[in-house]
Amino acid sequence: MMHSPPKIAYTICSANHLAYAKTMADSLLQVAPEYMVMIGLADRINNRFSVDEFLPHQLIEVEQLAIPAFGSMSRQYTLIELNCAMKPFLAQYILDREQPDILLYIDADIFFYQSIAPIEAVLTQNAIAITPHFFTPINDGALPMERDVLRSGIYNAGFIAMKNNAITQSFLQWWAERLTNQCYYNFAEGMAVDQNWLNLVPLFFENVAIVQHKGCNVAYWNLHERNLTVRNHAVCVNETELLIFLHISGYKFETPHILSKHQTRFQLSELPVLQNLLENYRALVNKNGYARYCQMPCFFARPIKKSTGIMAFINRVLQPLGIKITNT
Repeated sequence: MMHSPPKIAYTICSANHLAYAKTMADSLLQVAPEYMVMIGLADRINNRFSVDEFLPHQLIEVEQLAIPAFGSMSRQYTLIELNCAMKPFLAQYILDREQPDILLYIDADIFFYQSIAPIEAVLTQNAIAITPHFFTPINDGALPMERDVLRSGIYNAGFIAMKNNAITQSFLQWWAERLTNQCYYNFAEGMAVDQNWLNLVPLFFENVAIVQHKGCNVAYWNLHERNLTVRNHAVCVNETELLIFLHISGYKFETPHILSKHQTRFQLSELPVLQNLLENYRALVNKNGYARYCQMPCFFARPIKKSTGIMAFINRVLQPLGIKITNT
């Protein structure tokens, strides 16, 4: 009997975010049970936990990918930079080994509520599908402003849907080459880790779709255009589309009354539907071991003291040569 190619979703995180990753993966299988979820660990297990704890999801340590430049990447990048830089490499590994028809990249802090069929429908005619941060102007002076999105990237790198074809493979190779040594978090130099590279994707590659469904990637950055309500026990966006997935970025369990540390536009207490969703989400992440995992240090990407201004630029140029200049 012929078997259809698998559908795979993957994420990347270090050990401290594993409770989030498992929660995301569990939620995806609730709405799309045909998917396999692979959790890329930008870290080492090092006898701290067992891969069996994450079944049916698969856990892959990044050293298994045998990335030629991984040694230098793990030394030059901070924790967030290294995690972001791993995205195209793990995608290439999965496409080569598993040969899925569809591959989804999903940030660990995402939670699914409804079928992802509308996203898969976009891929019937396209190779890559990406989601913009928002569709409508903002001019109220609160954060994030339009210029913040221009600086950090028009499209959100927390979710990317891909078909397994030549276009996607070319995109991943291009992205991997850039992220090998240009995945820094430094707005002064126009760098927002992996994300603002996506600005170029619709220009450089064919059959790239911008997902129009307002129920995709709902987050603090687009709540000015997306009102959440409940109808027939389901959460709706603008009373017209179902909420497919929520991106819970910048939400801290230590301050559950604050929507996100990255925004000043909304008070969570004024958004009762979202507040309830976040309370339920927090309970699930806690159940999946948040208190245990959040304290685990990362084996790689130890904290790097960042220089500023011209010193940062000089060090960035000289770093591949093994040279570092410090202030005295």
